[in-house]
Amino acid sequence: MLTIIYIIIMMLLLFGVTIFVHEWGHFIVARKLGLVAETFSIGMGPALWKKEINGVVYKIGAFPIGGYVSLPQLDPEGMEKMQGDNESDRAELPEVSPWKKIAVSVAGPLCNVIFALFLAGIVYLLPAKGIIDENGVFVADVAADSAAYASGLRGGDQIKAVNGTPVKSWYEAKVESMLKMGEEQTAEMTVFNATDGERTIVLKVNDPKTQELLIDGTSTAVPCEVLDIAEDSPAGRAGLLPRDVIYAIDGIMVTGTEQFTKIVQSHPGDSLTLRLLRGNEPKELNVVPEDIDGTIRIGIGFRSAFSLPWTMSGNPIEQVTSDATSIFRFLKALTTPSEAKQAAEGAGGPVAILKMLYQAIYLGMVIAIGLTRFININLAVLNLLPIPVLDGGHICFSLWEGITRRKVPAKVVTSLVNIFAILLIGLMILLSWRDIGGPKLISRFKKAPQEQVQPDAGNAEIEATPSVPAE
Repeated sequence: MLTIIYIIIMMLLLFGVTIFVHEWGHFIVARKLGLVAETFSIGMGPALWKKEINGVVYKIGAFPIGGYVSLPQLDPEGMEKMQGDNESDRAELPEVSPWKKIAVSVAGPLCNVIFALFLAGIVYLLPAKGIIDENGVFVADVAADSAAYASGLRGGDQIKAVNGTPVKSWYEAKVESMLKMGEEQTAEMTVFNATDGERTIVLKVNDPKTQELLIDGTSTAVPCEVLDIAEDSPAGRAGLLPRDVIYAIDGIMVTGTEQFTKIVQSHPGDSLTLRLLRGNEPKELNVVPEDIDGTIRIGIGFRSAFSLPWTMSGNPIEQVTSDATSIFRFLKALTTPSEAKQAAEGAGGPVAILKMLYQAIYLGMVIAIGLTRFININLAVLNLLPIPVLDGGHICFSLWEGITRRKVPAKVVTSLVNIFAILLIGLMILLSWRDIGGPKLISRFKKAPQEQVQPDAGNAEIEATPSVPAE
C-alpha cells in the first residue's frame, strides 16, 4: 500500500513539476519585462487551492490537464474569463511591444527544454540504474518454416529501415510498421548482414497494439551494453569501455546477457572475438575468458535495456534530440493522409501520460526521469505549434503586429483563443475517455448487456504519444 502511495505521489509530482516549469518560464520573463501577471495556475477548472500574493492569484486547478498564466497584455480576455478569474482594470495597462510578447511566449517551451536537458544529465550520470536505447534492430533467429524466412529474413539480420524510414530500435520499427500497415499487414524492410549485404524485403507484420512480436517466427536480439568493467579483468585488458554495445561474440548474434554469459563460460582460455558499437563506430576486440572468483567470465557488468523512445541514455543532447525526433515523426504522421488514422489512434491525453508515469516509476526512478524528460520536450514542441491558445498562436499574433505595425483586434484574439481553448479541452476530455477504455466498455455492454464488464487495462507495447499542451 505504501509503495502505491509513493508511486502516485511521485507521479503527480513529476507531472506537476513539468507544468510548473513551463508556466514559471512565462511568468518570470513576463515580470522581468514589465508585463502584468494576474493569475498563475497549475491545472485547469475550479480552484482546489488559491492564494493572492502581491497582486497575483496563485492556484491549483481541479483538472490536471495543463496550466496557465493570465497575462492581460498578451491575451486580453482569454483564459482568465474561461476560468472565472477576476479581471483587473485593463484600461490603464501600458502597451507592450510585440517582441516582448514573443519573448514571453517562447520562455515557457524554452524552460521545458532546459529542464529536459537537466533531466537528461541525471539519466546520463546514473548508469547503475540506467536505461538504454537498443542501438539497432537485430534479429536473433528466424524459424525455417516461417513466412519471414521464405521472404528472405535471416538470423543475424539488422533491420535498418521500415517503409523507407531509418529505425534504431524495435519500438521505432513497430511504430513505422503500424503507421503504414494497410489491409495486407505488410511492411517493406531494409535489412543487412555481413554475408548477404543490404537488401529490401517485404514482410508480414503483426499489429503492435495487440501483439508483442512484430514478425512471426522470429526472436529479437538485445545487444548488451557494458555498464562497468572489473579492475585488471580480461575485458579491461582487451580495451572494452563502459557504454560499449556488444552485438556479436565469435560470429554469434547476441540475443541477451544470459546467452552472452553462457558462451563466455563455455570457452575458458579461448580467444573470443567481440563485435561492438562504440558510439556509432563499429569495432572488433579479442578477449580471453578466465576464472574470476570461481566463475569463468571476462569481468563486465551489463545495463538493462528497454525499447521505448524515452529510454535513450546517450549524452543530454542526444537524448533530447531523440525525443524531439520522435515527436516530429508523430506530427508528420498526423498530417500524412496514409498515416493519420493510425497516428490519431496512438495519441494519448493526460490519463495516458499519468499511466505511463505510474509504470515508469514502478520500473525505476531513472526510467521515470527519462519519461519526464520526454514529456517536457513534447510539451515544448506542441506548445510552439501555430494554434491560438498555445504559445505558437501568440507568437503568430505578435509577429503580425511587429511586421505590419497593426495589432490583431482584441476581439479577434479573444474569440480565437476561447474557441481553440474549448476545442483543446474537449480533445483532452475525449482522449482521457478513450485512455480509460470508455469506448471498449460501451462496446462490450452493447454486445453482452447481461455480462459483468471489467475495465480494460490497455496495452503498453505501443504507448500513446503524450500530447498535453500546457496552456
